[in-house]
Amino acid sequence: MSKPKEKKKSRAEEPLHAQNGDVNTKAPDERVTEFKAKVNKYGFLHVPKKARSSLPFEIEKPLVARIEGKRLVIAAATK
Repeated sequence: MSKPKEKKKSRAEEPLHAQNGDVNTKAPDERVTEFKAKVNKYGFLHVPKKARSSLPFEIEKPLVARIEGKRLVIAAATK
């Protein structure tokens, strides 16, 4: 007899959008200053869609990251 195969979670089953509590804003047009981010199993950092317009750097541009104690600090790369 063969073992039953375990069902893997498909990408379609993963949440695509920010869940309640992932982004802290007081008004819809207010700049986002804090949000929850998740690093997936491939090492990619997920930033909620609502927070992207508030980022102080452009998407797809180089960044510099450093670990300070238990914090990860990400900044725009300078020339």
